[in-house]
Amino acid sequence: MLLLRGAIEVVTPPATSLPLAGEAMDKIERHPNTDILIDGDKIVDIGKNLSSDGADVIDVSGKVIMPGFVDPHTHLVWSGSREHELEWKLKGRTYQEILADGGGILRTVKETRKSDEEQLQQESLIRFKNAIKHGSTTIEIKSGYGLEKETEIKQLKVANWLGSLGLAETVITFMGAHAIPEGIDRRSYILEVIDMLSDVRELADFCDVFCEEGAFTVDESRKVLEAAMKQGFGLKIHADEFGDTGGGRLASELGVMSADHLAGSTTETITALRDSGTIGVLLPGTPFAILSDHFAPARKMIANNLPIALATDCNPNCYTESMQLVQQLAVFRMNMTPAEALVASTINSAFAIGKTDRGCIAKGWRADLIICDIPDYRHLTYHFGKNHVDSVIIGGRIIDA
Repeated sequence: MLLLRGAIEVVTPPATSLPLAGEAMDKIERHPNTDILIDGDKIVDIGKNLSSDGADVIDVSGKVIMPGFVDPHTHLVWSGSREHELEWKLKGRTYQEILADGGGILRTVKETRKSDEEQLQQESLIRFKNAIKHGSTTIEIKSGYGLEKETEIKQLKVANWLGSLGLAETVITFMGAHAIPEGIDRRSYILEVIDMLSDVRELADFCDVFCEEGAFTVDESRKVLEAAMKQGFGLKIHADEFGDTGGGRLASELGVMSADHLAGSTTETITALRDSGTIGVLLPGTPFAILSDHFAPARKMIANNLPIALATDCNPNCYTESMQLVQQLAVFRMNMTPAEALVASTINSAFAIGKTDRGCIAKGWRADLIICDIPDYRHLTYHFGKNHVDSVIIGGRIIDA
């Protein structure tokens, strides 16, 4: 048993069986001068002046406790680096232009294919630990830098290996439909991705497709996702990153668990996603990294009661493991409140990857918590540019990443 004693405040979304939307996203619980008692991997009590014989006591006086962050969209497993592309972006080259010239995803594919599994493990472990140090306690990880069966499986194995280490829990997504690889026509590659589904089913929880101009069309994405659905995968989609090109509408038709990016989604698409029960996962680090002001319309989504989550999109094009930075961008660039950003990074982001037992501090919920050295939870977004996490507790255990 573990007793966290004397937090200046415990801050949490309310316990709920459904993702929070609309005005509810701005309503969080703040419990001043509060203790938390943990037994095994569960929270068993919350209140003032708690005691328990035999519990290990941790003094958290002067600190704030929040639920651990859930990062529902990363591409954490890759090899190589693309820092030179930042200079290309500064010269005005677009994401699509870089991809068309064999850069972007295709460059990372070449590097990842060359890496053996051990090298890929070591590179990815550094990023994985950085994410945990910044407060992420559950992390979704996609493949998609193989674009052929052998390397896709290698990525998925590494992602599963990361989840086996007793650190953060992982949720794994197969994303063979990330780009069209060089040397193969579109139709043949789509059939190849569909053929891969049975080979990767035991290694992945979800299937994702990049439905966007320059990537996969709506019809191509539908074929892959419908085939994945038949094999029991949960569904996710990269949609409407650069404009409302139909990916969000496809997401609503298929009832995917999450539609991610949505920077270009119209009000009609937003309401269709809401009505289908899909969660919108917003990735403010991505436009920030490509020097764009085209951020997702979070206020429009909240006004139309679409539940939204936040994620890092950690990848070579958007290289951050910090959910704190993502919340700061959500506040400063998408006009979300600190409370909305916290909800979108905890309970809603847990729902976005099918997890219903975390993202909230309440009796019976999983004990995934972060202890932050701040006087008020709003300092998480107010005081930017540093890591506010003092300690991370995952499944009731203090994690030293």
